[in-house]
Amino acid sequence: MKRLFKCLGVVVLFALLSYGFYYLSRFEEDVGERTYHDKKTELFHQNPDVYAWLRVEGTKIDYPVAQHPTEDSYYLSHDLDRNETYYGAIFTELVNTKTFNDSVTIIYGHAMVDDSMFGSLDYFADRQFFKDHTLITIDTIDHHYEYDIVAAHPYVDDHLFQSFQLGTRSGLTHYLDTLKERVETNGGSYRFLPIEKDKDRFLILSTCDAVNNNQRYVVTARLRTITERTDT
Repeated sequence: MKRLFKCLGVVVLFALLSYGFYYLSRFEEDVGERTYHDKKTELFHQNPDVYAWLRVEGTKIDYPVAQHPTEDSYYLSHDLDRNETYYGAIFTELVNTKTFNDSVTIIYGHAMVDDSMFGSLDYFADRQFFKDHTLITIDTIDHHYEYDIVAAHPYVDDHLFQSFQLGTRSGLTHYLDTLKERVETNGGSYRFLPIEKDKDRFLILSTCDAVNNNQRYVVTARLRTITERTDT
């Protein structure tokens, strides 16, 4: 009988320990998620769709980047507080992850006449401005990304990711192989940089053309460096 009670005691103790470890791990997960959310809110915005911050050297572009979980077009007509507005917000579509590990990431925003959102992106139409300004930076909670601008030019109002099949390396290679030609055809600027088409990652900023509403203005940049953030 004593042996039976002893065995039962061991079983109960084991069950209690398992129960405790389970809820401790759940608690740690919850704390970790809350800490991550708190950091993101502190750095970027309280809207959970926001996951990065974009800055473009020499322009007024200094904004959070969002991605709606179900509607690609949501931030064309809503700000980050989810209010309807023709200013919209700066955003990516669901074809891209939020890690900036894709071969190419496209960020969208309206070109507003007051130069807000992507309204100052066409500063790069000035060749001297293009020559003098080369840097785009993106910050996430964990990493800092620096990109070198390769090209800036007007282009037809196409969905670049679809028309060039940028989800594939072959599509990206074609995009890069024809980039200089598109720049020359459409009156843009191009910078010669060493590019490894099968390895490098790229960023495209795309907005409506302030001069011609039937066109877009596109800036293409190559990832230069990634560093871990130590200030979060």
